[in-house]
Amino acid sequence: MNTLRFNFLLTILLLAVVSFTGCSRSNPPPTPLTMEELPGVVEKAFSTANPELKGLASGILAAMQAKDYAKAFMGIQNLLGKPDLNPEQTTALTRASMTVSELVQAAQSQGDAKATQVLKYHMENK
Repeated sequence: MNTLRFNFLLTILLLAVVSFTGCSRSNPPPTPLTMEELPGVVEKAFSTANPELKGLASGILAAMQAKDYAKAFMGIQNLLGKPDLNPEQTTALTRASMTVSELVQAAQSQGDAKATQVLKYHMENK
């Protein structure tokens, strides 16, 4: 009986330790960038990147400037798949992705066929 009680108390203690240590959030989740912030944040993050990454980031910014949000969205997804991104670049792209995703979804709701196609492709190939 004592062994059963000891095992029960040990299990409860272990669950308590795991639940309190495993749920710590030292870093808050990323927030979307505003349209005004996006170019500066992406440019800063990729200012020291290799030429390939810098070129892809420039393409995203050019698409944003042209209001081709579907192209920018796909460019961000492509760039996020590159293995040699540093944490600052990954964070900048994640935040930019949230912003552009909202814009693509808004374009889709207004009947933009290209936006619909891009979102469908993204969902099928996640």
